Amino acid sequence: MATALEALTTHQLADKAPFELSRRDYVRQLRRMTTWLIALGLCARLFRYLLSGSIWNDEAAVALNIIRRDFEGLTHALDEMQVAPIFFLWAERAVLLVLGSSEHAMRFVPCLFGLGGLIVFWDFARRVVPPPAAAFAIGIMAVARWPVMMSSTIKPYTADMFCSTLLMALAVRWRQQPDRLWPLVALAAVVPFTLGMSYPTVFVAGSVSVYLLPAVWRCPDRRVTALFAGYNVMMLAAFAVVFSLVLRQGADPQAAALKEFMRTYWKHGFPPGGVPDFIWWSVKIHTGRLMSYPWGDGNGGSTLTCLLFLTGVWSCVRSDNRYILLLCLTPFALNFVAAALGQYPYGACTRLSMHLAPSICLLIGCGISRILETVSSLERRLRWTRGVFVVLGLFGIAEMVADAVKPHREFYGRWMQRMTLDLERQLEPGDEIAFRCPIPKQRETLDWYMARFGERVSWHGPTVTHPDTLRVWLIVITVQEPAEQIETKFRSTLGQEWVSVSRTEHQIQANEAERWTIKCVVHCLARRSQ
Repeated sequence: MATALEALTTHQLADKAPFELSRRDYVRQLRRMTTWLIALGLCARLFRYLLSGSIWNDEAAVALNIIRRDFEGLTHALDEMQVAPIFFLWAERAVLLVLGSSEHAMRFVPCLFGLGGLIVFWDFARRVVPPPAAAFAIGIMAVARWPVMMSSTIKPYTADMFCSTLLMALAVRWRQQPDRLWPLVALAAVVPFTLGMSYPTVFVAGSVSVYLLPAVWRCPDRRVTALFAGYNVMMLAAFAVVFSLVLRQGADPQAAALKEFMRTYWKHGFPPGGVPDFIWWSVKIHTGRLMSYPWGDGNGGSTLTCLLFLTGVWSCVRSDNRYILLLCLTPFALNFVAAALGQYPYGACTRLSMHLAPSICLLIGCGISRILETVSSLERRLRWTRGVFVVLGLFGIAEMVADAVKPHREFYGRWMQRMTLDLERQLEPGDEIAFRCPIPKQRETLDWYMARFGERVSWHGPTVTHPDTLRVWLIVITVQEPAEQIETKFRSTLGQEWVSVSRTEHQIQANEAERWTIKCVVHCLARRSQ
């Protein structure tokens, strides 16, 4: 009886004692919040993908090459001043042949890479840094604007992030458990795929070799040495194949103009010669869009995230976690060497630097964690941590709201999408389309939506290409000047046997910033004998 009373009294006193948060409870809370942000990140990517916003000019420039060429044709220099890895182009071409040319089909591959990149980064971060740093890094990657936006863009940028993260994750897995050989086998197997899918992943592939070398050197198992050598052989062989393909493309007629265009387009990513100019360039690059995770901009707009990144580097040095710095910072060094040689830009644009996103997010997460470690009380630290996660979550939700309000990047892209959908419903078997768009620039979106109709579109030749055609659609798109003159010329080539069935005029402002106006005439004509 006395024992029962003592137990009851002890239990009551324990209930009245203040709650003390343990380290284990703190980590459990971190993991729960991380899971919610991962779910939010996946939803944000899928939400933007399912919105099916119209394809804009930069996407359309790549998509036109994919729809107009076969697999062999995609190995040559691309039209529309575009560059893309061959495996990415082939994957897009295969999806187009199977699923068609809708927005969802064309963005399917980037969306898969965007979703997969977040999941692989979760596995990578939680293995390589302590739970608080991993939680912040994963949360940043989940809601960061550029990874979300590029997951629904017909460009290889999410492939850059996925391939880089995959190589780093496999390298860390073996480094932590050297007795398990399958990560080395997987590295040797996937590195040709990653280099064929993503040009800048070669910087990460090289850093993986540097990161693994000390551990391989100390390992007495000859199988490890053989697999490491196999990885490097496969990496160099894949790089040689990709580089030879790029050299072959350089002999194509349009390659000279493309190279000059790219050097001009990328010029801010190449270091200048003078010392003062180089220092100022370095400051602008590292406080600009290179570090815009989860948000930021050029002209110093990412100064805060740059400082957090540097804090993360300092934290890893203080914690003697220098090997992870070797893995994370070597890609920056290799990328800089390529920029100094004028081969690939360094940090001028977020989307061109997404192979560095895993390193940037990881070290920013380490920086935030290091700052919060100065809060001695776990309860107070948890409150601050919750505040950081709430801010990240609100940012991710705000992104989704912004995408829902404005799913289309260009006004005329939205109009062209609707116009071609309406035309598709009205087309009958055997109808032809005569399309003329005498716009010198920014016409890729307009061309793309017409190219989806395939061989029934006449671009430059006669208005009607088949003698048994019963209906023809005259579509003329111009800027500023009336389209009626070109329409009249079309009508004169058809002759008197064609009669008007329907005619619609459109006038669209190009976008919010520019005042130029797009004018369009859609005229359906049928043979009199019909």
